[in-house]
Amino acid sequence: MNHFGRLLTAAITPFDKYGVIETDTFWRLCKKLVAEGSDGIVLTGTTAESPNLTEEDRINIYSTAKDAVSSKAKLIAGTGTYSTKESIRYTNIAQDIGMDGIMIVTPYYNKPSQLGILKHFEAVKNETNLPIMAYNIPGRTGTLIELDTIEKLISDIGIHSIKDAVGNFEFSKEELLRFKNDVYIYSGDDALTRDFIINGGVGVVSVASHVIGNEIKHMINLLLDGDEEQSDILNKSLQPIISAIFEEPSPGPVKHLLTTTWEDVGSPLLPMTEVSTVLAKKLSDLYSKLNN
Repeated sequence: MNHFGRLLTAAITPFDKYGVIETDTFWRLCKKLVAEGSDGIVLTGTTAESPNLTEEDRINIYSTAKDAVSSKAKLIAGTGTYSTKESIRYTNIAQDIGMDGIMIVTPYYNKPSQLGILKHFEAVKNETNLPIMAYNIPGRTGTLIELDTIEKLISDIGIHSIKDAVGNFEFSKEELLRFKNDVYIYSGDDALTRDFIINGGVGVVSVASHVIGNEIKHMINLLLDGDEEQSDILNKSLQPIISAIFEEPSPGPVKHLLTTTWEDVGSPLLPMTEVSTVLAKKLSDLYSKLNN
C-alpha cells in the first residue's frame, strides 16, 4: 500500500460567531489546500478542535471534504478519542462516507498502559479496512507510544503510518532507523519536516501549510530531487513563521493568519483562544516579509 503523500495538512475547522461550522468556507479551504500542494488532508484532528466537534459536525466535515477534493487528495479522518467504543463509532462513520484512512491518537486523559494502547488499536483495526495512522503526541495525551509498542503496532496490528509529534528528535531518529522500511513515518512538527525526510521519513502532517503550502511542498521536492543546498536555504527561510505559528496554542495563530490573508475562518472555540495582539502583529510582519 502506498503512502498518503508527502504533504498532508491537518485542517482547521472554520466556525461562525455562534460556533457553527462554516461549511462553504471549509469547502473552499479544502480546495485551497490541494491547489497549494497538499497531497492529503487530515480532518477532525487536534488542529480541527476535535474535542468540540459533535458526530453531526464530523459527518459534515467528511462529506464536505469529499465533495471538495474528490480523488485529487487523500482524506484521513482523525477518529481516535480516549474511548475505544467512541473511536470505533467515528471510524465507522468515516469509512461509510469514503475516507481514505483514519488517524488514531493515543487515548488521552486516562493514560492507558502500553498494553492498553495496543488493545485500543487492535479493537479499532478489527472494525475497519481503512489504513491506520498512529498519532504519537505525548505532550497532549500524557502517554508516549514507546518504541517497542510501535514495533508491535507494525507487526501485530498492521498500522499503515505514524504521525510523530513526540517532541524529542532523538526518539524520532531511533524510530526512523528501526522502522522506516516497515511503516510510513510523518513528522508531526513543521519545523522538523526536512530532518524527518533526510532520516527516512515520508513527509509531514502540517499546520503551517494552510498559509505556506507551496513553499513547504517546494522545499520537500527540492530535497527529494537531490538539491539539498536550496532545500536547506528555503527551509531556513520558513522557520521564523513556522515558529511563530506555534508560539501560542494552535490553532489560534494559523486561524488568525488565514483570516487576515485569505478568508474569515472565525475564532477558535473555548477553551482555545485567539492570538494575542503582539503575536498577531508578528505573524502579519513575518507573512508580509516572506511574500515580498
